[in-house]
Parts: sequence; structure tokens; C-alpha cells
Amino acid sequence: MVCLCFSLLLAASCSRAAAPGQANNSNDLLQQAVDDHAVILTYHHVSNKTPASTSITPAQFGAHLEHLDTHGYIIWPLQKLVQHLQHGKLVPANTVALTFDDAYVSVFSTVHPMLKARGWPYTVFVATEAIDAGHKPYMDWQQLQQLARDGVELGNHSHAHEHLVRPQDAESPAQHKARVLQDIQTAQERLKTQTGLSTKLFAYPYGEYTPEIAQWIKQAGFTGFGQHSGAIGLHSDFAALPRFPQGGQYTDLEQLQTRLQTRPLKVEADPPGGVVLQTNHVVDWITLNLTKGPYALEQIRCYASGQGEMQIRVGTHNQQIQIKPRRPLSAGRNKYNCTTPHRNFPQEYFWWSYLLMKPNADGSWYTD
Repeated sequence: MVCLCFSLLLAASCSRAAAPGQANNSNDLLQQAVDDHAVILTYHHVSNKTPASTSITPAQFGAHLEHLDTHGYIIWPLQKLVQHLQHGKLVPANTVALTFDDAYVSVFSTVHPMLKARGWPYTVFVATEAIDAGHKPYMDWQQLQQLARDGVELGNHSHAHEHLVRPQDAESPAQHKARVLQDIQTAQERLKTQTGLSTKLFAYPYGEYTPEIAQWIKQAGFTGFGQHSGAIGLHSDFAALPRFPQGGQYTDLEQLQTRLQTRPLKVEADPPGGVVLQTNHVVDWITLNLTKGPYALEQIRCYASGQGEMQIRVGTHNQQIQIKPRRPLSAGRNKYNCTTPHRNFPQEYFWWSYLLMKPNADGSWYTD
């Protein structure tokens, strides 16, 4: 990652990575390389016996941790990281936060001993209804209480873990909002009652949100996290922050390193991301207005879920492009990802992701 160097003395140079073995501490920022962005990784199951699409094996996860350590990445608590960036503060170069959605039992049995041994912080986003009901393969409250005693951050993943973007039958917009906020408040109260922790960190179930729901989350005082890809920075939308999912086909070390070297690509999209499409939606161009940065606009590439590279054309003025998939999107969660290399460090990429959700052809919602 590109970094800035600050020192009480004149610095002779700026290292592009912290020294190996420093990944579990945060030295005085005046004495080390700092930057204006960071990367959040998110995991679900860490197991050999769970669905491959949402799992990483213990061996692969151990390789991830070793890679982070030997390459000098600094692991920060999620809440500390977002608070720094929200307040315009720089963070150590190569800072990473680790998150785990759904509170699966493999986090307690496999992840916790591995991260505790390294002294690394992490965050578990808990959907509290499943814990209350004793469903498997989730943790129970006693296990979550142990994590809390050991200093693990517990975040809100809603109570019922429903698709928040889907209104119920005959539900008005006001009723929809009230139901969603009540569900989140229920989860917050259960976490506080059972563990004593109540961070204002919220991960959207299934990574699904709309601009309206993101605004509800913001008004309720939460920082929101999706499952779309990208780095976070000083100018990110803190109601819908991206995280890089680590599971299924996205687990090898080469992919991990590419993601760790990303920077946020600041884009204003028209329409904004978090779009719920109609079943008869006609694929159209989306306009992207990019802020100026150390990248070549002519090198930007955009990709649609399941389709590969998208069509791109230059917009009406500099720093504007328009993108369009080559064929209609399939039902389900879809994402557009745009990347462009850094002018000075071509191994590093600016990255932006855009979420779209499309019901089935008959108007029904897709399954999870």
C-alpha cells in the first residue's frame, strides 16, 4: 500500500510494509508509516465440514494468518479502525481488520485459539435469534460470553437474520422501517444482556442493503458493513462499508495478497448502489463519476457477476465513465466490480463494488 511517513526526526525513507512480526501491535503513528485506508476481511465458517461456498478450511485460514504476519500486516480492532477513519485520522500502513459473520461454532473452536495465540483482535457479527434458539452450527451464549471475556468484539447482525430489503406483504414503507429497526434493536439488547457488549457495528444479513436502509442504519448510530468488495478510507460511506469475503473459490494466497494491496476507488454512481431491480428490468448504462486520483482512467476494467468484463464508454466529461453488463443479470445478488491499477505501483489496485438484487422472473424472491 502507498504510505506516508511521519517522524519526530527527518525520515530517510518510507517502507511499503511494516516489518514482519509487527502485525499485532500499533506503534506510535509518529514513528511509522501511516496511510488513509485499510482492508477488512470477512469469513463465515472455518471448517472442513461446512458448505464450501461460505467456508475456508482451518489449514487455509492458518495460511492466511501466516501470510498476514510474515508480510507485516497490522491487525486492528474493527471499531478502532472505523473510528479513526471516520474522524479523519490516519492509520498504520497495511492495517487489516478481521471479521466473522453469523457466529458459527467453528469461530469458537478453531478461529479463537489461533487468533488468541497471536494476540490479534477480531469481530464476530451475531444474529441473536439463532443463538437464543440453540440452532446448530452456531455458538451458544456461554461461548460468546467467553469470547467477550477474552476481548473479542461482538457486533450486531440483526436478530432474525432476514433479508432487510424485502418488505412483507401489505407492509407500508413506514412499517418496513419500524420492523427493521426493531429487529436490530432486539439484537442489540440481547447482546448487551447476555455479554455486556453493545458496539455500534452492524453487518447487513446476506450483505443486502439499499440506500434507504443504509440511511436508517446511519440515523440509528451504527456503522454498517456489507459483503461487497473493496478497501475502506477516509471518504467511504460508513453506512455501507465494503469487506472482502474469504470463502469458497476466494481463498488462495495470491487472491488474498491482491485484495490486501487495494485502495478505495471513490465513485459516485447514478443510481447509487444497493439497487433492487424489477423482474422486467432492462439492462441500462450506469454512470460513474470518479474523483481524481493516481490512476489512469483508460485502464479501468469492470466486471459483472457471472459475466466477466462489462461494456465501458467514456462519459460526458473527464473522470466519468458509463458501464453496462453484456446481457441481463440473473436473479439473485449481483455485483459490479471496477478496478484500475495505481499509476506508480501497478501491483496495487483501486477497487469499487456495486450491489444489485434481482427477484425471480415470477416476482418471487430468490433463496438465500
